[in-house]
Amino acid sequence: MAKCIIPADGDRKEIVIYSRYIESINAFLTDPLTDSTVDPAQVKTRRHSGGPRRRGPSDQNPINVPAHDVRYLYDPSLKSGNALPGFSFILKTDLEFADIDMQRSFTMTGTVVDFQQYFNEKMKYDTFYYPSIGGRHKLLPTPLQGGG
Repeated sequence: MAKCIIPADGDRKEIVIYSRYIESINAFLTDPLTDSTVDPAQVKTRRHSGGPRRRGPSDQNPINVPAHDVRYLYDPSLKSGNALPGFSFILKTDLEFADIDMQRSFTMTGTVVDFQQYFNEKMKYDTFYYPSIGGRHKLLPTPLQGGG
């Protein structure tokens, strides 16, 4: 699970975008975002205390368990459960002006206004932005520099 954090700037609040793969959001952008969960998974160890344990609710003779070490996998990109914070949205290229048909869904925290203001004119293609909490918005591609 990729998590991209766009820090607050002035009146604009922080925007956090969650996607399955970082390449999904970067396919739409001229300047790629970076994944903030790039830390690799690692194996950690902790000490589990010993003491008497019952084998079940009706066990009358508990057993004594010695203290021991427990190994577990710590993955910073792992989400517990299916719920992601925020609301979902879809980015879809406008086929009237784009030569490629792409559609991807994401989840984000932040406001629709902040998202639109930040990403307008940062897209590779004319793109429709469909937030689950409002109407369709159009995001324009990055203007060409210079000119003939």
